[in-house]
Amino acid sequence: MFFKKGNIDKMTIKNHISVFIKGVKKLDKEKEELIDEDQPTVIDDGLDIEDFLEEDEEWELYKQKQQKKRSLIVKGIGSLIIIALLISGFQVWFHVFNLPSLQFLQVSNRLSKDEAVQEYRRSVVMVEWGGVKGTGFNIASTGLIVTNEHVVENLNHVNVHFREDGSFLGKVIYTNPKYDLAIIDIEGKDLATLSITPDRNWEKGIGQEMIFIGNPLAHSQIANEGEISGIVQLKDWDIPLMEITAPVYKGNSGSPIIDSKGEVVGVIFATIRNETNDPDVIRAAAIPSYILLDILKNIDEYKE
Repeated sequence: MFFKKGNIDKMTIKNHISVFIKGVKKLDKEKEELIDEDQPTVIDDGLDIEDFLEEDEEWELYKQKQQKKRSLIVKGIGSLIIIALLISGFQVWFHVFNLPSLQFLQVSNRLSKDEAVQEYRRSVVMVEWGGVKGTGFNIASTGLIVTNEHVVENLNHVNVHFREDGSFLGKVIYTNPKYDLAIIDIEGKDLATLSITPDRNWEKGIGQEMIFIGNPLAHSQIANEGEISGIVQLKDWDIPLMEITAPVYKGNSGSPIIDSKGEVVGVIFATIRNETNDPDVIRAAAIPSYILLDILKNIDEYKE
């Protein structure tokens, strides 16, 4: 723009200067905006790194507490299992090594030094099936086992274990609930046997010593001693029974009572309590052997 001398006044100059200054300010503002766009944007949400570190520490503490808790639970369960196993083990050892066991083991060791007793033990067997066991004895070289009816109740077959002659599967061929007697047939050969006394007058043996062999508690082939102490009449029995004073325990059912001649005079079937005498003394009832002889007269009828 060209100005002629004399035509420019002060107001015109002032206006042109104002426009120039506004233009410069506008350029400076645009420059600042461009500079701001090139800078990274920082968002302030009120959190900082210390907050994150604190949360991590709390999480680690929580995990440690949970691990300790799980460890305590596992240890507790393990301890309970160990205690249960120990209790079970103590129960087994209690049955094997309780005071009565120690007493009759000593007696059995003493009696078993006798050659006659050693021979008797060969004929005595363990009768068992399904975890239940009792005693029996063999009376025939081919295998004919006498035991109690309640030992083989509701069974057709049982296992029969000899001390020296091995094991057999036996067939229950005869049972008599009235007199609690049973006969088991096995297929054997040259087996040891016991003989039964033919004397029906067993009462004359009262006061005499006798031995019996059986499988009491957790033991087997235990020989013990006692005496024929009297006559006992039990309810629902139509015959007088033999009372013996002897340490008889569970598992002795079916044990033979052997007199000084080596003959079977009775079969143990139960323990009894005689209130008129010392209640702490163990007494048992036995079936006189003549009842067994009467049964055996016709036993062949029951064999196949």
